[in-house]
Amino acid sequence: MGYEISFKLAWDELDRLALQDCTVSFLGENYQVRAGEREVLQPSGAPAGEMEAVLILHYLIGLLKHGFHTTGEWISFKETKGGKLFWPAFQESCIKPLVQSLQRDPEGLVRNLSARLGGRRVGGGDVAVELATFPEVFVRMLFWKGDEELPSEASMLFDRGLTEIYSMEDVAVLLMAVVQRAIK
Repeated sequence: MGYEISFKLAWDELDRLALQDCTVSFLGENYQVRAGEREVLQPSGAPAGEMEAVLILHYLIGLLKHGFHTTGEWISFKETKGGKLFWPAFQESCIKPLVQSLQRDPEGLVRNLSARLGGRRVGGGDVAVELATFPEVFVRMLFWKGDEELPSEASMLFDRGLTEIYSMEDVAVLLMAVVQRAIK
């Protein structure tokens, strides 16, 4: 398990904030949040995975407390509070798998991001895809294919406003969820 404390704290905070049952769109799927039962359900009605459920609960806490307001400033994980310290681990767990997937099948990765996750191509890098994680919360993935002189590279960007509702740790988990779904 490992998420028990996060669940309890999140549900306790949502109780204080008087959360009502609601539907939350996450990576193109609608999850049901049942406050009274303290459960988050996938579109199929099955319980959501722990990672997805905690991300959704923390998103709702941030929305209820602060609201989400885009700033128009795209930043990377390194630019979050504490992000530089955890950059090597983030690079290993998120960026490296994206680069490896890009090297194996660049068009397949872009198709997967577009078809399965509702991403759309945008400008940047050799290829760039933007996708909605939550309503109005977008993540951009930029890819450079590399050549004999430079290795392939990837970057993940998001609006600075996300750091008003998510901690650095939550941003890392959100981006990890994106990567896991992107390379499936």
